[in-house]
Amino acid sequence: MTQDGGAAADPVGAPHPARRVGIAATAVVLSGVAAGLVGAAMVLLLNGVGALAYGPGAASAEQILRVPAWRRVVAPTAGGLLAGLGWWGLRRGGAIVRVRAALSDPGRRMGVLRTTADALLQVLLVGSGGSIGREGAPRQTAAVLAQFISRRLGVDATLARTLLATAAGAGLAAVYNVPLAGALFSVEILRVRRPAGMLIAAVMSLIATVVAWPVVGLRATYVFPSAPPDLPAAAWALAAIPLTALIGLGFEALRAMAEWLRPGVGWRLPVAIAIAGAVLGLLSVPLPALPGNGKDIMELVFAGQGSILTLAFLLVLKPLVTTLYVRSGAVGGLLTPALATGAAAGGCAAAVVRAWGGEASVPVWGLVAAAGVLAVTQRAPLFAAAMAWELTAAPWWTVPLLVVVAYAAAWTAGGIRQVRRPRTRAQFSGSDPTA
Repeated sequence: MTQDGGAAADPVGAPHPARRVGIAATAVVLSGVAAGLVGAAMVLLLNGVGALAYGPGAASAEQILRVPAWRRVVAPTAGGLLAGLGWWGLRRGGAIVRVRAALSDPGRRMGVLRTTADALLQVLLVGSGGSIGREGAPRQTAAVLAQFISRRLGVDATLARTLLATAAGAGLAAVYNVPLAGALFSVEILRVRRPAGMLIAAVMSLIATVVAWPVVGLRATYVFPSAPPDLPAAAWALAAIPLTALIGLGFEALRAMAEWLRPGVGWRLPVAIAIAGAVLGLLSVPLPALPGNGKDIMELVFAGQGSILTLAFLLVLKPLVTTLYVRSGAVGGLLTPALATGAAAGGCAAAVVRAWGGEASVPVWGLVAAAGVLAVTQRAPLFAAAMAWELTAAPWWTVPLLVVVAYAAAWTAGGIRQVRRPRTRAQFSGSDPTA
């Protein structure tokens, strides 16, 4: 029996099949609506925290440049300290059950209040500039609400696990307006593989996305310029395969090392996160695109801006400060930091080529590399390609490049992993610990 819709014999006294279908459909719709409301609420909260931290209107790197330097240092430091204090108190009651843990062990349940509190602390951290992804909070909150709905409606254990996994993807879909990527997150990363489970993932992600539209909007998250197909982009796609594989593996290794070194539950936790915030704040004075989940880096690249030196620094520092936050004990998503790292790599490569008189589209090269790095860190190439494309609504001709680079980079990285660790296998295909 699997989490994604496998058939099972009806027990004695089970509801009539038609009623079971009705209950299942109700659970899917309610879970999708809940995920959409969660996504919308998280966006509003993030915007509110950001306005408090940096002032109204400070929504981009260009606008943050107008924020006083002292505030750029204080905001992530104070946000880290407050989030750390909250996690210190929360974790004293025991570890927070993540989506993957609940899927791997049906006996473990995600507590609604503790999971939601953990998500709100993530919002506080990201909104104040912390270098961590904002997608972790809506994923886990949508998942715990789906679990609650499943219990209230009395759905069977198999469907309940499917709803848990697909709701996590729906939460991602809602907050970024990426219904296809949200469904593929459930399929590739959380291993929803049966046809019934895939259908539920698609329906739930679509419902969640539509519900969140009044707040998130119908447009893609990033503005991407129209660009005609060209041979340099195809050549870059080939060169990007080994490069993004190595960058993704490096990001993955840093994250794994940081997790081993995390502090325990105690006074060191808020201090460590505050120090991470202070380091980030100081670095953000010359590099205003560095704070946050990576949005400012991707906006910089997709606008075709940023010098070679700036993009090179962002390429190196983004994974370092992100893993510094992981090392400090902070939790959150890692999808957008990986995308931003790849975008900086591609943008830097394009800027170098242009400096030497060659032809290169900074936005296209950045997008291709972003998909490659995400495919490696999440071990989910189809999801990575879909995520990169839906976030930008890039020209259709880029889709084959994204898919090819994502699959080839993931395959290359997989081969390197087998050489390094031939006898080890990950329990799940993805590598985001908050999934």
